[in-house]
Amino acid sequence: FLGVPAIRAPKMLEESGLTENGYVPVSPKTLETRYPDVYAVGDCAKQGTPKAGVFAEGAARAVATSLIARLRNEPIPVTHKGTGSCYIEFGAGRIGRVDVDFFSDPDGPTGTYYEPSVALRIDKEHFGSSRRARWFGL
Repeated sequence: FLGVPAIRAPKMLEESGLTENGYVPVSPKTLETRYPDVYAVGDCAKQGTPKAGVFAEGAARAVATSLIARLRNEPIPVTHKGTGSCYIEFGAGRIGRVDVDFFSDPDGPTGTYYEPSVALRIDKEHFGSSRRARWFGL
């Protein structure tokens, strides 16, 4: 049996007073905390999306865009859309995918499921290799 422990903010964040119930509350679309110019992304942030890398990546991109705009004295854009994809492996080289959107519909998250295929395996491989290249130069 493999158990995954509950995700919580690191002790340092909890001791800082930024957390509530183990997470840092943020504005979902800007990721700003209750303190001006302080942002939280990833597993420590309570933002209304799953604790998955694709959502942390989108959140980090949104915060970087906001910080650049602030440094340039430009209007702060709201770029965190709460969208992402999750690949599901079915074996025999077939992979399915679900694309989800957590913020656009006021009634709740929406998603589109794509049936397993070899083409989606290629898509997933490209997804992974593009991140390795961008993040690590590999």
